[in-house]
Amino acid sequence: MKSKTRFIWTFFLSLFLSGCSATTNFITNPGSPITSRQSGIFLTSLIMAAVVFVIVEGGIIIAITRFRRCKDDAAEPAQVHGNVPLEIIWTAIPVVLVVILFIFTITTMNAIAAPAPSSGDLKVNVVGHQWWWEFDYPDLGIVTADELVIPTGTPVQITLTSVDVIHSFWIPQLAGKTDAVPGQTNHMWISSDQPGTYEGQCSEFCGIEHALMRERVMAVSSADFQTWVAQQQAPAAAPQTDLEVQGSKLVTAGACGACHSIAGTNAKGKIGPNLTHLFSRGTFAGASFPLNDANLTSWLTSNQTMKPGNLMAITVPSSQLGAILAYLKTLK
Repeated sequence: MKSKTRFIWTFFLSLFLSGCSATTNFITNPGSPITSRQSGIFLTSLIMAAVVFVIVEGGIIIAITRFRRCKDDAAEPAQVHGNVPLEIIWTAIPVVLVVILFIFTITTMNAIAAPAPSSGDLKVNVVGHQWWWEFDYPDLGIVTADELVIPTGTPVQITLTSVDVIHSFWIPQLAGKTDAVPGQTNHMWISSDQPGTYEGQCSEFCGIEHALMRERVMAVSSADFQTWVAQQQAPAAAPQTDLEVQGSKLVTAGACGACHSIAGTNAKGKIGPNLTHLFSRGTFAGASFPLNDANLTSWLTSNQTMKPGNLMAITVPSSQLGAILAYLKTLK
């Protein structure tokens, strides 16, 4: 009996603790005026639900403990057929709560509605792929992947679509989720009022590697954003050493260039992420892995092990690996 009780307590304690985490990537830690309002209505609803739960469950516990039938009591309990004041109260309270939530919801929806477009807005076309996000800044001539860089205090008007299946773009700390649907254009807007890195995740099941289709939004100051824009608009760095030149030829004239683009070279592919400034990003492969020598080496030699099912079903021969790595590391 003791072991059974211990198991029950262990099970429920583990279940409770599984909800504890040090992560701050949630709506309750808002990073934008949008999620500040959304967080308010979320917490209000949660508190209301918790209070109702405690009252109802408390009443049930009192009823089954105080008024339970005793073993030696064979008499029929008193029959209660109704209590009009009590029934009015427990009908009126839910109605009042629903009305409050309705009003709160309408005011929140109006507050976070997309502002009228202006010339100062940043426009970004977001395209979902299996399993990574492409970010195209049409007014700036920049195409990148996995990490969306935005200036703080500026509305970002996002156009969403997909090239394969339905995806859903979601940065919990900045805005709600919006689907990216093949053949359809959807719109959303985000804004950040403080610098920081905001993690996101595709929230629509889109295949075997759905869990590794992540994204980052990097909110930076206006000055830092302009510096980043200038760096991204520059052509790819020219190879300097013999090893880098060899790697450049392998990448731009080989299979890599058929799928990836590198500005200023013969690599014009549109299937995979743009590599022009690959090492200006901190992550790769759907923002799922830190971009470093070890991970990039593993990706080039066994990417199907790291992310099974991805479209890059190519293994780089060991004889070419050093040259390709040396060239890719110049793309900053």
